[in-house]
Amino acid sequence: MLWALAIGVLFGLLLGVRLLKGWALGQFERRRAEAQEQEARASNAEAEEMSESVLRGRISEQLAPLRTDFPFEPADARFLGSPLDCLVFDGYTDVIAGRAERLREIVFIDVKTGAARLTPIERRLKVCVEEGRVHCRVFDAT
Repeated sequence: MLWALAIGVLFGLLLGVRLLKGWALGQFERRRAEAQEQEARASNAEAEEMSESVLRGRISEQLAPLRTDFPFEPADARFLGSPLDCLVFDGYTDVIAGRAERLREIVFIDVKTGAARLTPIERRLKVCVEEGRVHCRVFDAT
């Protein structure tokens, strides 16, 4: 009879361990799923914020010549988008209107908002222009 009691207790312990293990695994899976969901929400919010920031920056780049503090005639600016934002033919409208004989200068402009800084390629372009490594060529496509 004692051996039957021992077998019953052992069976009960094994069943209890199995049930406890199943419960613990269920808790672990639930917490892991919650953590993944929370991480996904945070990642999506970060991506949306970044996307909104990029979109705001692109809009600012295109509208910059229309701002009252833009240092050139808006009609003299041409939007490029990449790798620099715009090219200004300073004095172009005056030349077209017959008020001037020649352009004052040609200026490459990169518009920055907030704490944005020049990218490595933008820095290289700036150095190229500053060193005078800029030329005008005519390409005959006939």
